[in-house]
Amino acid sequence: MKIQRVVLIAYIGCFFAFGAPAIFFPQWFANLLGFTLSAKGALMEFIAAYGGLIIGIGIYLIYCLRNNIRSGLFAVLTIVGSLMIGRIAGYFVEQAVSDVQVFFLTIELMTIILVSSLLFTGPAVARTSADLR
Repeated sequence: MKIQRVVLIAYIGCFFAFGAPAIFFPQWFANLLGFTLSAKGALMEFIAAYGGLIIGIGIYLIYCLRNNIRSGLFAVLTIVGSLMIGRIAGYFVEQAVSDVQVFFLTIELMTIILVSSLLFTGPAVARTSADLR
């Protein structure tokens, strides 16, 4: 099994593991992340964004696993990279950071390094996407 495939499978698992509790146990998961969902509509938005959207990304990554692993890895890179950029921008606005945010930033940075190395270095770069299926 190629390392790119293994890494994509791991991220599929991560997206489902993160999205599922937001759908099935939203209040508990929000509390775990340090969020208070008291405003009208906040719970629905949390379930939609942290549950539905994240699971939808996981479903797309399953499609990529079957059809184009490099596209799936690129999706992980752009999604997680965008989250990191947004989190850093949020820090400059809020001027505060929680332990959860530091944890997420660490995971996001590690993801960017890992996935970038798989996409942009080594012999896999010279291969076509069909070779990586």
